[in-house]
Amino acid sequence: MGDRFSASLRILVLVLMVCLLTSLISIALASSEGFGKQALVVKISGLFSEIDKPAYDYVVGEGLKLAESEGVPLIVIVDSYGGYLDTMFKMGNAFFNARVPVIGYVPDKAFSAACLILIPMHIVAVGPTATVGAAQPIMYNPATGQVTFINESKIINPILAKIRLWAKVRGRNVTAAEGFVLHNYVFTGKQIVKVGIANFIAYSLQDLINKIRGLKVNITVNGVVVKTVTINVSGYQYLQPSINIVFFAVLRNPVVQSLLWFIGVFGTVAALLSGRFDILPLTLVMLLLAIVAVAGGLPANYVAIALIVLGSIMLAVELFVTPGFGVLGASGIAAIVFGLLLLPIIPGKSLTSASITQIRTIVGVVGGGLASFFTFILYKAVRIARSKPRIRYEPVKAVGKALDRIEPGKPGTVMVEGEYWTAVSDEVIEPGEEVEVIARKEFTLVVRKRRRS
Repeated sequence: MGDRFSASLRILVLVLMVCLLTSLISIALASSEGFGKQALVVKISGLFSEIDKPAYDYVVGEGLKLAESEGVPLIVIVDSYGGYLDTMFKMGNAFFNARVPVIGYVPDKAFSAACLILIPMHIVAVGPTATVGAAQPIMYNPATGQVTFINESKIINPILAKIRLWAKVRGRNVTAAEGFVLHNYVFTGKQIVKVGIANFIAYSLQDLINKIRGLKVNITVNGVVVKTVTINVSGYQYLQPSINIVFFAVLRNPVVQSLLWFIGVFGTVAALLSGRFDILPLTLVMLLLAIVAVAGGLPANYVAIALIVLGSIMLAVELFVTPGFGVLGASGIAAIVFGLLLLPIIPGKSLTSASITQIRTIVGVVGGGLASFFTFILYKAVRIARSKPRIRYEPVKAVGKALDRIEPGKPGTVMVEGEYWTAVSDEVIEPGEEVEVIARKEFTLVVRKRRRS
């Protein structure tokens, strides 16, 4: 049974490798499919509600690049309490220099950094009960939970200079934009339209589509108008974030980061002190994920490759060197899955709608295959653990040879069909004599001298 189980594992590994190779080839051959006249919609909300790197990768890295490659407007639905200043600058600059119209829509709220990224967009719409503003920068201490408002000119002035430029080029109220930072201005839907930050009220996404249809927008690069386009869309289509960006967003959660560091650091120390070196691969995987959670960016690419290589080595050792399937194999599968989730999708290329579909197919094939693989292993392990030892081989009536002298009350050893057995007999059997098995008691055979007919 052990041999058949090991063979099954090897076959499954080969199948998964073939699936992965086929998926990667399909990415390289992905062809372009157009969105037609439908606007592309992304959301800064939910898991991506914080203005942070995952939101930037989703909205700009995927959404804006895809919209530019398809030549369609990008609608950014904003429902956020804010986020990080450096990400706000990067996202705002991307919107400011976008090659397609970028339309912001705030159905409920946009505070702090989320408020400021609206200013460089070509068109801004708000819901009638939305609230926007309160963008004075703060310093947050995660250890104590203390919030300190920043009034240092070295920090405030660069923010003001940037939003002045954005507001002036987009024709927005510069004084009101400055007030978000200097005085924590907060406006409701109708107020923010009246003061000249938002363009109009939109009661729904479809209402927004109806109101932007036919509008002319100046496309600028570094503040200089390069062309004027007329928005002509018949509808909209949501772009869901890629699974690697979703995974990165989960890693960026402070609670998840704390758990990763705790398991990685203290788990490694505990493993070394206790001599449980078999769990070191698992703690190493946790440490690598913790580094990604904190650093992100280019380190995530290297860590993704390291995880896939490390996981492949662990799986190879578990399947072909060590018997069974334990912590090492489970750690290998986890490392490969995490590595694939962090792996860059198409380095150096813009996404297309076709490649997005290909990516989701790959994630389904590879992730589903690995999940099935791991489920199969757990199923087999549970069956083996619960099953009682059984001996299917019944040597009764088989013929063998005595290796020891066997007497009544004194067992000896016999070889029957290539296997060694303990045997008893009611008669004396000398070494080398042929015997035949007449019964078996557990792991002991009852034999007699072979009767020849």
